Amino acid sequence: MTSLTPHAKQILDRLRSDKANQKCIDCESRLSVDWASVNLGVFFCIDCSGKHRGLGVHLSFVRSITMDKWDDRQLAFMEAGGNKACKEFLKEHKCFDLPLAQRWASKGAEKWRKRLAAEVDKALKKKAARATSDSSDSD
Repeated sequence: MTSLTPHAKQILDRLRSDKANQKCIDCESRLSVDWASVNLGVFFCIDCSGKHRGLGVHLSFVRSITMDKWDDRQLAFMEAGGNKACKEFLKEHKCFDLPLAQRWASKGAEKWRKRLAAEVDKALKKKAARATSDSSDSD
């Protein structure tokens, strides 16, 4: 049984249609890529999901993309991220090729998390301002 709302399913399905998000960011497996890290905005396989859970939620907040509930903020992180963008960013910061635990605890990964959070905050503020503007227009 799934807790996924139709809205969340639509967004996650769209994001999963991206070729880079169809394989695990860590091991590149294409099997069971049904897991994500919200604060990293990336997709991974079930095997790597266990490794991410072991990192702690401050480094990687793991969610099932088929079984868990997703709120708008979590979905915004996934929309702002993506495996391709994250991988490119970490390669630029010379930390993508580190072992998994070191990679996600690296300064480069911390910069990625902060950048993503800033993008999400900006996007959600913009969305809230539009909603406020739209509701005042209808008064």
